[in-house]
Amino acid sequence: MDVQELVERYQRGETNFEKVDLHGQMLDNINLSRINLKEADLTDVNLVNCSLQQANLKEANLSNAIIESDLTAINLIQANLYKANLTKSDLSDASLRNANLSESNFSYASLVCALLHDTNLKKANFSRAKMISCLLSRANLTDANLQGANLQGANLTNAIMMNTNLEGANLSLTQMNGVNGVGMNASYADFSYANLSGGNFVKGNFNHSNFNESMMIWGSFKMTDFSYANLLKAKLSWSNFTRANLQKAKLVDANINQTNFDMANLDDIILKIVQ
Repeated sequence: MDVQELVERYQRGETNFEKVDLHGQMLDNINLSRINLKEADLTDVNLVNCSLQQANLKEANLSNAIIESDLTAINLIQANLYKANLTKSDLSDASLRNANLSESNFSYASLVCALLHDTNLKKANFSRAKMISCLLSRANLTDANLQGANLQGANLTNAIMMNTNLEGANLSLTQMNGVNGVGMNASYADFSYANLSGGNFVKGNFNHSNFNESMMIWGSFKMTDFSYANLLKAKLSWSNFTRANLQKAKLVDANINQTNFDMANLDDIILKIVQ
């Protein structure tokens, strides 16, 4: 089917285009709100300045697509967006559960309150994206780039974040309990009031980051860099900081009951123990 036929039928009131083949076509400045494109072939399509609000693209194939459109409340459950480019698109309230977003580009996109749980985000680019209150539990963010992203209040419970780049990101008020963050780079990030309990952050980089009043109990922070970090009133009980670098870190009023600092670098730390 070509774009002209699709638009004409849609404008006559037809909305069901399940399994339609539109691969490689250009769709510009078209309103397709609430259209049903379930299991459609949209590989290599170009969707610019279109409206797909509340559209159903469940299980659709959008690999290598270029999309800069309004995708508010869209259904992309189990969709394939491998290497798709959604820079600056609006996916607020979108559902992308169990979708494949590996190597995709969502830089500067808005994903406020989007559902991304169980999603494959390996090597995806979310730099400067707005991801406030996103659901990312059990998502795979291995090698993903979230530099400067705003994830305030997001739920990342049990997410895989190995070697994820979170430099300068806002993760305040996030739920990150049980996260696998081995090798994570989160220098200059904000984790204030976040919950990182039970997480594995071995060999991570958190230098100059803010953990003000964060919950970090029962975590593994072995060989992790916390130099110049702010851990004011952080709860570190029962966590393992073996060989960690806490040089010039601020631990004023931090709770370090039963915390393991074996062979850690504690040079010039600011510390006041709270029992």
